[in-house]
Amino acid sequence: MVLVHGSGPQDRDSTIGPNRPLLDIARGLAERGVAVLRYEKRTKAHPQEFADGGSIDLETTDDAVRAVALLREQAGIDPKRVFVLGHSQGGMLAPRIAARDPRIAGLILLAAPSRPLLDILIEQNRRMAILNDGKTSDAESIAIQQLVDQVAAVRSGREIAAAQAPMGIAPAYWRSVDAVDQISEARAIAQPLLFLQGARDIQVVDADWQGWRDAFHDSPRATFKLYETLNHLAIPGEGDGNLQEYQTPGHVDATLIADIAAWIAAQPPK
Repeated sequence: MVLVHGSGPQDRDSTIGPNRPLLDIARGLAERGVAVLRYEKRTKAHPQEFADGGSIDLETTDDAVRAVALLREQAGIDPKRVFVLGHSQGGMLAPRIAARDPRIAGLILLAAPSRPLLDILIEQNRRMAILNDGKTSDAESIAIQQLVDQVAAVRSGREIAAAQAPMGIAPAYWRSVDAVDQISEARAIAQPLLFLQGARDIQVVDADWQGWRDAFHDSPRATFKLYETLNHLAIPGEGDGNLQEYQTPGHVDATLIADIAAWIAAQPPK
């Protein structure tokens, strides 16, 4: 199994505060007999390569494909039984990774966006603005409108400076992100798909979950599992989801890990 990170300069554990979700998944799968390869994300290990913004494939896809090839070469690994698990943005790109390497045995998409990431970025900012007190301040409204304008500028195709693009990242990068059509790419591959989603996720939300379900509800190669208490990191909690809980130590839900291992074991040899 190769684990593919979400957005940002992630380490091999996808460390967020005291939590290390990819480490939890790796350990849990290893305990169940599944070998796992993790690696530092390129934006973490070699940030200088992104001075001009780079692309989504340079950030994620290319290295994931290489990681799959590397894992296949290891002693004791069945080269026909290498799977990919992508978390968040990594899940969004999992179909593209599989298209680049059709020998991949199957995909696990954990908290994976099904909609355009730039649209989700705007939605997330609107949601975070009202999360604490239910209101959007004047300053927050201005910042959100600025983001809306930046996204429109990126999508216009005209030449703009990085400062005019979301998060100050070069528009070439965002245009490569916006070109991803993950549902179409998932339809175009043949691998089995396991979709996992936490109902308390406030970053990748029900609209994304429903997008995948609508696209693959009648597909025999798709399996869906929704976990009522899990957040975006697949860590259990109570009440409405919030960003503050990412700073509370926790661990990825054992049932989710067991479900992944069981699904892998159930896949027929290729």
